[in-house]
Amino acid sequence: MTSAPQTASTDLVAAPLKMPSEFLYLVIFICLAPYILSLFGVNFGSSGKTADLHAIADLAPHLQLEFFFSRLSGAFTHTLLEWTAFCVAILTVFLAASHYVISKNLTTLVIGAALFLAGCMDAFHTLAADRLIEAVADNRDLIPFTWAICRVFNALILIGGVLLLLSNRGEKSEKTNLKLLAIVFMAAVGIAYAIIHYSAVSHSLPQTQFPDGLVTRPYDVIPLVLYLFAGLFLFPYFYRQQPSVFAHALVIAMIPEVMVEMHMAFGSTSLFDHHFNIAHFLKIFAYAVPFLGLLMDYIHTYEQKQNEAKTRELTEQALQRYTLELERSNKDLNDFAYVASHDLKAPLRGIMQLASWIEEDLKDSIGDQTKEYLHLMRSRTGRLEQLLNDLLAYSKIGHNHGDIKPVNITELVEDIFRMLDPPTGFALHCDDNLPTINTLVVPLEQILRNLINNAIKHHHLDQGSISIRVDSRETGYQFSVVDDGPGIPAEQHSRVFGIFQTLKPRDEVEGSGMGLAIIKKLLDTYHCLITVESDGSRGTSMQFSWPSEQTLRNFINEQ
Repeated sequence: MTSAPQTASTDLVAAPLKMPSEFLYLVIFICLAPYILSLFGVNFGSSGKTADLHAIADLAPHLQLEFFFSRLSGAFTHTLLEWTAFCVAILTVFLAASHYVISKNLTTLVIGAALFLAGCMDAFHTLAADRLIEAVADNRDLIPFTWAICRVFNALILIGGVLLLLSNRGEKSEKTNLKLLAIVFMAAVGIAYAIIHYSAVSHSLPQTQFPDGLVTRPYDVIPLVLYLFAGLFLFPYFYRQQPSVFAHALVIAMIPEVMVEMHMAFGSTSLFDHHFNIAHFLKIFAYAVPFLGLLMDYIHTYEQKQNEAKTRELTEQALQRYTLELERSNKDLNDFAYVASHDLKAPLRGIMQLASWIEEDLKDSIGDQTKEYLHLMRSRTGRLEQLLNDLLAYSKIGHNHGDIKPVNITELVEDIFRMLDPPTGFALHCDDNLPTINTLVVPLEQILRNLINNAIKHHHLDQGSISIRVDSRETGYQFSVVDDGPGIPAEQHSRVFGIFQTLKPRDEVEGSGMGLAIIKKLLDTYHCLITVESDGSRGTSMQFSWPSEQTLRNFINEQ
């Protein structure tokens, strides 16, 4: 016996749903390291040297150039830090797009786009500060004000992206989601540029730095509150709803984001000072944390896809081996059925002939008991011959479909009924509207013959009624063969279609027990269904579907 192939197994590594705990400890250490170093006297400020401008005028040209470069060291550091953060944002959005192509997970694309928008805002802010786009505002007001605006925008765009993902329950198509994301993305870029441009060309901007106050930069309290809300409530909730490495990294990224705003809101008192530069460095790290989470998620997703492809390949190979083995097994079974049905018939006929000769030669002296034995011998050998015929018919199902011809259903079932030679008390009733259809004659005739024969053979009386009905369906026809016999108990409805299954002892009803099994295999061949309706006390309705002409032609062409 050929068993079904086992699913090919590979060492699939399930993608983790969170960043390693060591990574969390590293993030905390890096966030605290600048503060700890400052306790030991390390100063990260880059305000540049100060000097009297009249004294500078007396210096040689190359010394004047050196002085101005020294004075601009803070601006250079600021530009370098801001553009590094922008580059990380660019890498994140490209990696998010690649991840989306592989996984079709909109989460990474939305958050990647949000991080990139934040980076764009930083880029516009830096370009205005470096006067690479039109700007007239004093940098002492422009840089801290646009920084605060950028940070609020950054927090809002991240929170908005997560809220968008939480509100999207899959009711929109992938194309609609991407179109909506593209529209929001372009609109946000335009808004970001418009905000920075408006600030850059304004001659008066609000005061944002208060060196003598407890809160040195009050505007930075707004993004601080937003990041605290995101890190403590919104993003953890999002991670619980849609767990992934990237979502977990987004939660962790709120630690450096909060530290950035702590340094700005309660520490920085002037441009490019100690806390100012620490905040810009930690902002780069805050962008890098989700990038690293996305990178890890991407690697695991890629490995999982590779493993799935390998598993599919191994499964296909196993199925091919199983198919070849099954074909060989079926061929062996067909060969056996052919040999059994042909080579065993001759000895059976010989036994039946010998029984007849014995009965004929001893007809004057044979006793009643011996006559009964000879009758049983002929009955058993006849049953075995019928069993071999049915076995051969069962093995040939699906090999020869025959031709598609017009068939008058009324004439077909009436011919079958007459050929079965039922007792005189049986009647066949056909609906007046039985159609003439183009179909395969041989299998349909075989199904109807077995059903009608079963209805006659298993009837509990010498008289009965059999009704035939056919209803048209979109995909073909629905046949019903209804009798008024003893019925079939509900628990036997599925069992009757098994091979060699009979509901009564074979001594009571002659039969091989394969009639309904042949019907079931024929219908399975053409992807049709058969059902039994009976209360088990009186009457049985056998209903089966039959395909349309076009469906049959398509099926035959595919063979």
